[in-house]
Amino acid sequence: MFEEDIPNIKLGGLLPLPIIDNAAYEFYRLAPKGVMQVMISVGLSEFSAQDVNRAFSPLDSYLDQLMDRGVNMVAQHGVPLPILIGVEAHDRMIAHMAKRTGLPASSTVLAVARSARELGLKRLVVVNKWTDAMNGVLAEFFAREGVSVIGKTVEEMTPAQFVKLSSSDNLKLAFDLGRKAFHDHPDCDSIYIGGGAWLSEPVARELERLTGKIVLCNQSAMIRDQLKTLNAWVPQQGHSRLLSLP
Repeated sequence: MFEEDIPNIKLGGLLPLPIIDNAAYEFYRLAPKGVMQVMISVGLSEFSAQDVNRAFSPLDSYLDQLMDRGVNMVAQHGVPLPILIGVEAHDRMIAHMAKRTGLPASSTVLAVARSARELGLKRLVVVNKWTDAMNGVLAEFFAREGVSVIGKTVEEMTPAQFVKLSSSDNLKLAFDLGRKAFHDHPDCDSIYIGGGAWLSEPVARELERLTGKIVLCNQSAMIRDQLKTLNAWVPQQGHSRLLSLP
């Protein structure tokens, strides 16, 4: 009787911040009907490798809880975590997640980098709130997919500072930084607005309209990459190019 109301795909996610608001709101505005996100907060409080290790110390317990909810795959959300612990540690974590659950496993940084490669991007500028060291590791993830990070436009903020911004303020911040990135790097073919806690998809659409270039953001990349992994991807019109292209 209720087949059309039951989710047919469940995406298990470990989200970084203690409070989940914008990420859930934007996911359900973008994801196709029948796709559910099953979320656990790991409670990251600062940008440090030590805090990442603390937040992920109960990793197996998190994965078991997601399995109890019948998810189809598992993913580590948030780019700060892998770029704080490094490429090799990130890869070991994703491999462990897959082995523990027997399911496909991925992460936001993998989804973004793979999406950039799929779209044929080569010269990208990163836009975020992270440190130079963090952005250096981020460039390594892109480089593995053949994408060069040619610049960055950054306003450094801690998680505690950022979560205090209103939705309208984080939209404005993302737009202002994105517009500056395109202005300062006219030879780029794209920008990546990093950070899943802000509402970035509307900014991506507007900047693409203004510049004619591609704008990547976390939520769109995750939806695209996970559904492709599960052979369930269908382009979603009316959104940014990352969601509307095959």
